[in-house]
Amino acid sequence: TTTTEISAQTSTRVLAHMNDDHAASVHAMVLSNLPHREVVRCKVQNAKMTSITMKAYSISYVSCDGNACDMRTIEIPFDPPLHSAREVKSRLVEDHHRAFAPKFSWLVTDPMMRMLFGACILLGVGTVLGREELSKRVDDVPWADAIVTAVFGTSARFSNVVVGAWYFSLFAHTAEACYTAYLCKISLKMKTGTIIKWALLNVCTGFPIMNKVTELVAVDRAGRLKK
Repeated sequence: TTTTEISAQTSTRVLAHMNDDHAASVHAMVLSNLPHREVVRCKVQNAKMTSITMKAYSISYVSCDGNACDMRTIEIPFDPPLHSAREVKSRLVEDHHRAFAPKFSWLVTDPMMRMLFGACILLGVGTVLGREELSKRVDDVPWADAIVTAVFGTSARFSNVVVGAWYFSLFAHTAEACYTAYLCKISLKMKTGTIIKWALLNVCTGFPIMNKVTELVAVDRAGRLKK
């Protein structure tokens, strides 16, 4: 059972601190608690923590679906509820780290990431097979050979494109992952394990992951400029 309520003075101080110094965390808390379909479809803006109790905290935000925007509020429960007001900081820190942690399920649930990850797998398989073997397998399947010949001219040229695309995507995604890891560490002060997860996902999918991190960095910078 809870022993005391959070005082108005403590509540005001915590809300100001979160909104002024941890705008990216508040933004991420909203994203991590919304249905994934809404995250993919809508853009979240101006997230502000508006209240906090022993049981939950509330965040208001603007949700934009295309040109249609509306103000919404989400209540995020403390599970379990706080036993003392002194737990506020530690529990919000826990939620901060939880909200910043990426999900490998995005490789399946996010349409863009699913498409890019699938394309990278196919390019990787083609590269492992090798140019000659890939060309031979294409030639052995009439419908595949017809499509490849119409688009690329020859199966050998197609094989070269596949292998070249694989190495290019690996290099590009790795470079993006290094930049993503840098932003996670320097700008967002994430834990090492969380940084590694972001980097691995970036290698797998490329720019959609980097975009998520740069969005958080932009929110963090905007929040600090308003102080």
